[in-house]
Amino acid sequence: MPFTLQPVAGRNYEPAAQSSSESSSMMLFLMRLPKPSLAMANAIHAAAAWLQKTAIRDKAYERGPDGGRLTPASGGKAIWARFYEIGTRRPIFADRDKSIHDNVEELSRERRMGYSWYNSVPQQALDRYAQWSVLHPLP
Repeated sequence: MPFTLQPVAGRNYEPAAQSSSESSSMMLFLMRLPKPSLAMANAIHAAAAWLQKTAIRDKAYERGPDGGRLTPASGGKAIWARFYEIGTRRPIFADRDKSIHDNVEELSRERRMGYSWYNSVPQQALDRYAQWSVLHPLP
């Protein structure tokens, strides 16, 4: 099968989408390169801008006996949804039957409990980007 570089789904509950955690990991990898090409530097700047736009502020993801939910949390650290609909930056959630939902609370209990639907992992990449961008400013 040829590679197309088009987004594809993973497991049933991993839709073809933009992913905050995986994007952050790729950013961290690319920022370790000693002499990134202009294309790589532009990709890093674009990824940082996307993460800044998709950050969810003044909310926390709290897990309970029936899964997790977003709750108000003014002044708390930013969090990100695991998946965002391509082109809209809207958080999306998928169940084992491949159904897509707007709210994590709509998922089956097993999926609500068994996945990291929201997390703060991208903050590590943005913290590193703050240092990296001084050495590699936007052209």
